[in-house]
Amino acid sequence: MASAQNTPAPPPANTVKPASSLDNLPHNAISNGIVTAKVYLPGPNGLYQGTRFDRTGVVGHATYKGHNYGQYWFGSQSAAVHDFIWDKGQVTVSTASGAPGPVEEFTTIGYDEAGNGGKFLKIGIGILKRGADKYDFVNTYPVANEGKRTSSATKTSVRLTHDLSDADTGYGYAYVKTVRLVPGKAQMVIEHELKNTGKKAIETSVYCHNFLTLGTGNENVAITAPFNITAAKPFTPGAAEVSGKTLRYLRAVKEGESVTSPISGFGTQVSDYDFKVTNTKTGFGQRIRADQPLSRINFWSIRTNVSWEPYIAISLKPGETKKWTYTYDYFGPGEG
Repeated sequence: MASAQNTPAPPPANTVKPASSLDNLPHNAISNGIVTAKVYLPGPNGLYQGTRFDRTGVVGHATYKGHNYGQYWFGSQSAAVHDFIWDKGQVTVSTASGAPGPVEEFTTIGYDEAGNGGKFLKIGIGILKRGADKYDFVNTYPVANEGKRTSSATKTSVRLTHDLSDADTGYGYAYVKTVRLVPGKAQMVIEHELKNTGKKAIETSVYCHNFLTLGTGNENVAITAPFNITAAKPFTPGAAEVSGKTLRYLRAVKEGESVTSPISGFGTQVSDYDFKVTNTKTGFGQRIRADQPLSRINFWSIRTNVSWEPYIAISLKPGETKKWTYTYDYFGPGEG
């Protein structure tokens, strides 16, 4: 995410949609009797209409013991906003960034080679048309080929597919994403399978933008890792610090502030992708794991959410397939 922009005037009121208006857009509600969640479906009337995040199953409102881990971190949404702005104590977010979490983003494929007016690929969205400028996630790019999608659901899971074949660029893939609540556990898994069905290699990476909502201003929130955490850039003075394997907030993040940095210290072993984010005052938190090694980590937060963003590298020759799974464990007071 970019830093908060405080100078532009808010967009005209008639362009703004309150976050609450997104709740009943097409989705499947799932529950295992312990955790509930909403999986929002792609489409012309879907919750997410930008070209930044994977449209294949945005997860919102994951709730355990009454705590909503995926509340909207913004109060309203507007196509007139560049990324996001603060206005009267609320965040208004752009079309590009307007999603709850967990939500994923794949890095662009073939953008530089496409040239001005050419076509490039973003997994989970499709073939897009680029302009003359350097890629900017806040832009919404025209979709030239959106492929074919299907979805099916049970009481505890949603399975989504996205198939794409593009003769002009030579790119193609078959993508399956399943969001599942594990029976008898306070646990959600997000399973992926991506097959390169095209003529060109797919070189990208993917991360999950964990827009976690664990408390106002993230005061009392701590993030622990299996390795000694190193922040590449200083945090906002007095807001947070790193000590060994723990990153903790020292006070509430204020309106207009952001606490952000690339993170290093991890190795090549899968066991390093294992993090715990906890509100030490309320006891609510989440453990975040994957079955793949890390390629990089970004950390970003503002007053309304904390986002730990671990990346996984993907390199697929034509015909090759990659599978990966995220596991989310939810816990409450006395359970972490």
